[in-house]
Amino acid sequence: MGQFVDKKLMVFGSTPDFADNSRALWEYVTKNTDYDTFWVIQDRKMLEALREKGVACGLEGEETTELMIDRARFLITSSFQFADRKRPDQIHVAAWHGFPLKLIGFFDSAAADSDDFRLLKTITTQTDLITAPSRLSQLTLSGMFAVDPRKVKETGYPRNDMMFWSDGKEELKKLTDIDVEMDKLIFYLPTMRKGLKDEGEQFENNIFNYPDYDADQIDQFLEANHAYIFAKVHFADNEFFKGENVKLPKRMIFLDTDILNKNFLTIYHVMNGFDALITDYSSVYVDFLLLDKPIIFSCPDLAKYQADRGFIVDDPKLLMPGPVVGTQDKLFEILGDILAGRDGFREVRKEKMAFFHRYQDADSSRRLLEEMEKADECGIADSGKDIGYSFMDVLSPLHQYVDKTRAEFFFDTGDGFCEESKTVVEYKAREGGQPVAFVLDIPDSCRAVRFDPDDDGRYGLRNLIVLLDGAPAEYEIIHGFKAEEDIFFNEKDPQIVIALGDKAYCKVRIEYESIDLHSEAGKIIWQMYRKAAAAGRETAKAVKRLSEISTSRSWKLTRPLRDAGQAVKKIRTKR
Repeated sequence: MGQFVDKKLMVFGSTPDFADNSRALWEYVTKNTDYDTFWVIQDRKMLEALREKGVACGLEGEETTELMIDRARFLITSSFQFADRKRPDQIHVAAWHGFPLKLIGFFDSAAADSDDFRLLKTITTQTDLITAPSRLSQLTLSGMFAVDPRKVKETGYPRNDMMFWSDGKEELKKLTDIDVEMDKLIFYLPTMRKGLKDEGEQFENNIFNYPDYDADQIDQFLEANHAYIFAKVHFADNEFFKGENVKLPKRMIFLDTDILNKNFLTIYHVMNGFDALITDYSSVYVDFLLLDKPIIFSCPDLAKYQADRGFIVDDPKLLMPGPVVGTQDKLFEILGDILAGRDGFREVRKEKMAFFHRYQDADSSRRLLEEMEKADECGIADSGKDIGYSFMDVLSPLHQYVDKTRAEFFFDTGDGFCEESKTVVEYKAREGGQPVAFVLDIPDSCRAVRFDPDDDGRYGLRNLIVLLDGAPAEYEIIHGFKAEEDIFFNEKDPQIVIALGDKAYCKVRIEYESIDLHSEAGKIIWQMYRKAAAAGRETAKAVKRLSEISTSRSWKLTRPLRDAGQAVKKIRTKR
């Protein structure tokens, strides 16, 4: 029996905790529907604060939390969290976290490992809905994640709803003592720099990375213009910009994730309280565009960032509805115009709006919920999930790629069978009785060798031969059994374990014929049925013969002699 699914339960998650599109959709759902909700939280301090507020939540990895994930009909995250464990009777929503100006997914130069791509394809296929604010975003996301564009929905981002109904200045009063009503407020929101990837300049000694950076001059400029800059860096960069080696202007108010979490706020609760935005390559500018306020793109490392990471267009400035600056002096010039009321990019923002937003309202959460309920009722078209049948169909040319298999070899040199001692060999299972053979060197002090022919036991092994330095060796079958000369596996993670004892060996050779259960299972079952039927016929013959003997005249006449013989045996046994 499968896991019970509660059709009225939604489980939410985000990175960082309690934020982004997941947070905004949760606020809408709790205020406007009768769905039950539950948050998966990673930080214990945040967990305790949310529980004090009466928010149903649990710590990631705890038994109760895992149970809620398994029970939920809807799994909603700001990325692809939970996608690896989502079942067909659950709906996974990647509410996402921004318009893709930078290359991501299969186009991301920072994720070039084949294992990363395999994992990415798995989780993006598992996902059922991905949000997008516009047609350009829909096409870009579906292309970079290689997913069916029909499951990328132009709902708009729920987090932008908060910019329409939240009073940003009132919320800012919870975070600062300055007079937010009288002073000009500028929001600085750069993309991730130090946290995860080496791309662009790394902001080693100043928060703007300008060659002419001078924190004192910034203070003089801001004071003269009755202005403050609120800086909120990427959550992965928080600690770096708090360090002593980074000098911040006194009129720059640093907002980090902890300060916002303490007040149960996100940047979208305060966004409309600002008069202008400074950013670089962060997608936040697309959201701020809805406020129709000036945007400055601070990009002193534009050429290097483009070479390291790349953008969805050859010239990213085509998608930047604001001036691009690379020095502090130029920033002062542009900011001076804006603070004086001169906005030279108002028409440019209006022209580019259609690239970024299909809707300019506070209804994105409602539209996303409608898409979720539609998927719940009618299902959702997804060629990514359906393509699996093409690989399994032996008549399809795609079937030939399924035969590409990964065998794994582990060598226990004292620490057990661990990933550090693993060797992976890709091979193609051969048909027509042609043997597959592997020859590997055995490391010094090796106690045992483990051979995993594939991931899930798809292949059986016929006529398995294991040689240690050319001599036949014994082996143990894990998660499987032997039937005559064939070995079959009945669980995932199939293993052949070869104990070496105290003797040192140089090479191991493993040779066998592959039995592809996808295409050969019917033949194997038929052969076993024929053998079982033949054995049944022989048994029936033997039973009939015994019956004939037991009813014959000679059997009855000799019964006294047999009884006497049994009595003698009992007497001898007692002695």
